[in-house]
Amino acid sequence: INAEYGTFWDAPIPEVTQKFDYNEVIGDDKTVKEFLAHYMQYGLALLTNTPNQPDDLMKVLDSLEVGPYWKSLFGLLSRVSYQSDPVNQSFNNQYLSAHTDMPYYTQTPSVYFFHCVANELDGGESFWVDSFSALQHIRTEQPEMFQLLASVKVPFRQYRVGWHMAGSYPTIELMGDDLYRVRDCSFVIDNFQFVKDHDAVTRAAWWEAYNYLRAMMTNPDRSIQVKLQSGDLAVIDNWRVQHGRNKFTVSADDAGKRRVMDVVYVEWSHVQNRLLKYD
Repeated sequence: INAEYGTFWDAPIPEVTQKFDYNEVIGDDKTVKEFLAHYMQYGLALLTNTPNQPDDLMKVLDSLEVGPYWKSLFGLLSRVSYQSDPVNQSFNNQYLSAHTDMPYYTQTPSVYFFHCVANELDGGESFWVDSFSALQHIRTEQPEMFQLLASVKVPFRQYRVGWHMAGSYPTIELMGDDLYRVRDCSFVIDNFQFVKDHDAVTRAAWWEAYNYLRAMMTNPDRSIQVKLQSGDLAVIDNWRVQHGRNKFTVSADDAGKRRVMDVVYVEWSHVQNRLLKYD
């Protein structure tokens, strides 16, 4: 689907899954802009052969010249690795359903840089799904469901020692008639607050619409799935493309093996600036 702000996709077509080589991109302003334009068109861009040590993501971002960077409560650079006693779902080894990050923020992070430092355990494939494509389908085929997703405010909440984040927003945000932003993270929905905020009829209708959307987002035929290798970098539109992870195994035989991913968020406008500016 061609739309004003990009090309929507509902399957792993080759145009979306094209991989760029870091060594060919860096140092060539035209190729950097082609890489960033690919991201803006599809909401996803893959870069291979980047430096692959912890914290090297900052060097990669500096070489792409896409700063300044977006600091969250997880820090400027956050590291996702397996924990036997995880602080949230990202740090265990279970299946992580497709979602967008930090829906409780007033301004959710827009550009999500996901850098593979190591991915040595069995399983743990990353996958991405274009929610705008799914929502265009719902808008056409189930307009009443679309309206509910665009109007009913959903309370999100996440907390741990030291901070407590909460906010209520619709699943879909529009700019005029155009899809603008999606907030969808089922495991931080505050169901108790949802009951307090909406009557039973509204809640039942919203859950029907939301489950319809989730059925599309969890359909593997709609997703791009890749087992990232050390040095791979995925750039994801967190307002549009949802990301998830397959389960991976951790056993006594895996001593010394790692699954380490570094994450930095960047403001959309700064990426757009890098694409448009000239020297």
